[in-house]
Amino acid sequence: MIKVGRKELLTEAIAKQICKMIERMPDANIPVTWENVVAQSNKKFGHDFNRQLLSQKEWGGRKLIAGAFSVAKEVQKSKQNDSSPKYKTGSRALMQKRIADLESRNLALIEELEKVRSQQIDKLDIFLNSGCDLRKLLENAYEKT
Repeated sequence: MIKVGRKELLTEAIAKQICKMIERMPDANIPVTWENVVAQSNKKFGHDFNRQLLSQKEWGGRKLIAGAFSVAKEVQKSKQNDSSPKYKTGSRALMQKRIADLESRNLALIEELEKVRSQQIDKLDIFLNSGCDLRKLLENAYEKT
């Protein structure tokens, strides 16, 4: 069978390479847009592919490049959602107030901890400097309980 017309530029092998390129775009922080896909494929393969050709070409009843594009677009959206702040709808002033409250609470707890530590060190110091026998101290402790 003799084929008439010009040679096919976008073969299935090239389409699979373009699909791999599209799949790597979200990981490389390249925005997944048709303009970027066209530009990258033209740069890599040297052929002037357009968006319609890339998105509509089928092999075995499947649009390989369009499928890879939609998967990459979903990955890009999920990465953007994961990296967005948890309270993106809250106002900045509200967040700053919350941070200030947490910092003041943290400082209060640190001061309380230092106070308890100093009391315990004082008790230990009194115990170590007293000439008291440990057995007498334990007997007094058991008698009180």
